[in-house]
Amino acid sequence: MNERYDHCFVCGKSNPIGWKLEFSYDSEGHAYTVVEISENYAGYPGVVHGGVISTLLDEVMAKAVMHSGKIAYTAKLQLRYRMPLPVEQEVQAEGWIEEAKSRSLKTKALLYGSEGLYAEAEAIFMVPPNA
Repeated sequence: MNERYDHCFVCGKSNPIGWKLEFSYDSEGHAYTVVEISENYAGYPGVVHGGVISTLLDEVMAKAVMHSGKIAYTAKLQLRYRMPLPVEQEVQAEGWIEEAKSRSLKTKALLYGSEGLYAEAEAIFMVPPNA
């Protein structure tokens, strides 16, 4: 599924303040993106804000869900920050579905780079009734 939301902050091509990230998929349904997060998204000086990392991991899991053909919304999101992510460093985000039921999907995501694992997440996505 290559559905695009043009005003999405993370991937929307029409959002003037968005990141406009591109996502790719492997044969197992994992979603991937590569990004360098600028100083504009720092929390502490030189370090990416944790909320920005949360947004990125939520989005890569959502892309895995969409790629599976479902439309679902984040119901629960848990993150573990492993080490501070410096700004302007290339990192890769990877997300996938761990378990799928009729209306809920358990997902996982990793954010990593040349220095190792920066953060990991788990989420539950819920498919709305009537979807």
